[in-house]
Amino acid sequence: MQARDLMSANVRTVSADATVGDAARMMLEHNVSCLPVVNQDDRLVGILTHADFGLSPRFLPLADNIYSIMGNTTTPQHFAEVARRVSSKLVKDVMHHPVTTVQEDTPTVEVVGLMLRREIHRMPVMQGDRLVGIITRHDLLKFFFDQS
Repeated sequence: MQARDLMSANVRTVSADATVGDAARMMLEHNVSCLPVVNQDDRLVGILTHADFGLSPRFLPLADNIYSIMGNTTTPQHFAEVARRVSSKLVKDVMHHPVTTVQEDTPTVEVVGLMLRREIHRMPVMQGDRLVGIITRHDLLKFFFDQS
């Protein structure tokens, strides 16, 4: 079995120049937990996950601290201000890069091993330098339970 057999082929992507707010709306609309980030030439340049905007340590200076956002000390106005600041950031400023990828003919065992070793939850699948799919923890869960 190879990466192409595990991957989801209908991959939603986002432009590196999009705002985090636009990306978040896209993720909610399509019920996905990540978006591969592409440049103007449609080349993969990063990956954006739900953890990259909101409760990421890189946004703590904007929020004072995580407890003021999620705890009892926050106000609706403060929460809205933090959301506004984070939403207006550009995807290219918060995405993960470089991205670890696999080729579509990579054996499944290698994909799983790489994801476990590097603690990666989403793995873009490439055909040469073109994005053709993505493997997520959800895909791995389906694979494991389909085998039993």
